[in-house]
Amino acid sequence: MERILLIVLLFFQSCLGFTQSFKGSWRGSIEVQGTQLPLVFHLTEDDGGAWQGKLVSPAQSSAHLPLSKVEVFGDSLRLAAASLGLSYTGRRVDDSTINGVFAQGPLRAPLTLRRFVEKVRLRPQTPEPPYGYDTLDVEFTNSFDGTTLAGTVTTPRGKGRFPAVILVTGSGPQDRDETIEGHRPFKVIADYLTKRGIVVLRYDERGVGQSTGNYTKSTIGDFSKDAIAAIDFLRGQSKVNPKKIGIVGHSEGALIAKLIAGQQSAELNFIALLAGPAIPIDSLMVLQAYEIGRLGGMNERQLQQAKVINRKNFAIVKSELGDEHAYRQLLANMSSIIPEPTQAQKNEFRMMVMPSYRYFMRINPVPFISKIKIPVFAAFGTKDIQVPFAANMESLTDNLPPNRQNRLQVYEGLNHLFQNARTGAISEYAELEETFDTDVMRDLADWILRLK
Repeated sequence: MERILLIVLLFFQSCLGFTQSFKGSWRGSIEVQGTQLPLVFHLTEDDGGAWQGKLVSPAQSSAHLPLSKVEVFGDSLRLAAASLGLSYTGRRVDDSTINGVFAQGPLRAPLTLRRFVEKVRLRPQTPEPPYGYDTLDVEFTNSFDGTTLAGTVTTPRGKGRFPAVILVTGSGPQDRDETIEGHRPFKVIADYLTKRGIVVLRYDERGVGQSTGNYTKSTIGDFSKDAIAAIDFLRGQSKVNPKKIGIVGHSEGALIAKLIAGQQSAELNFIALLAGPAIPIDSLMVLQAYEIGRLGGMNERQLQQAKVINRKNFAIVKSELGDEHAYRQLLANMSSIIPEPTQAQKNEFRMMVMPSYRYFMRINPVPFISKIKIPVFAAFGTKDIQVPFAANMESLTDNLPPNRQNRLQVYEGLNHLFQNARTGAISEYAELEETFDTDVMRDLADWILRLK
């Protein structure tokens, strides 16, 4: 009897240990268009046995996106984030490894997750309370489609009305702080500007954090309307000077600022562009792929070959071909280097003909830049490999109408996040303790405060 009881107890403990082993942080990568995209899952279980989890895509953002489903049964688990249309099904190989399949839209890719302990990194610029200014969590509505955006307004103390800005994040699902690799650049910028006497509104993108909506089914057109709603909300704040309201956009957020300003689709007084694309998006993506490949060790012959293939791929994506026809053309264009694509590679090509991706690839900011009538501040970093400075600065200089209040500047040694960088590689973002260069923030604040 004791032997039977012992066996039962050992079996129970092994099962319990098996289930408990899913608790913690798991990291892996999927390959998307030749680039490794890291993913991190944080899984927890409460005292009642209910599981919860969060997803982080570090190369895009460090926003902790809540999982809508975490199911654990024996040595297997199922994860899902409904707002992003993604799922993961995996099975535990041992205490530190899970093998499974990641899915999002038409993409299906093998994903092996490995347990890790997240390293605590120093982020000395992240502000901590007490702040010395007023903070207020708010909600406002995009009247075009009813999406509710949640954000934070920081307001200088004192009497009078102040200049005001909204902060618009870069690509990928971003929270109000534009959190990435432990850095919170928008919180740092908001803190600096507010201390200088500027009201700042920053908000979670649709489908992220406390904002409603579906991120994966949205386009830049939708994000632009969210920004317009933010401007309208800011204009109604009692301590805001209605004649000094602008957008500070980073990367894709800067592109949105240009589109809004060029179309005069909102009552704006100025825009500030941080690493903002100023050339057609397909051309930008070719340059970006070249720079990433160069830092990755590709030789010039390989880089030029990739450039030719990428140009044709993006031309297909931009075309008016039907999705299925475009997909077949992509397969044909890639056949010289991938004669027999795997199912995962085929799924990547399917992603390239999704409506939101094709919408993005067709954007050319130049016609919008040429119609901007308000003052513009623009900053680029010489080590930015995501929006390479030379071509974008040249286009902005050539196409932006003259304005004595414009300030266009290139900052030596800064990467896409405006950190002082060694190479500019995306992998450096996490390694660097600096979140955002102080000189750029000082120049931005000085420029806003001097506007007439």
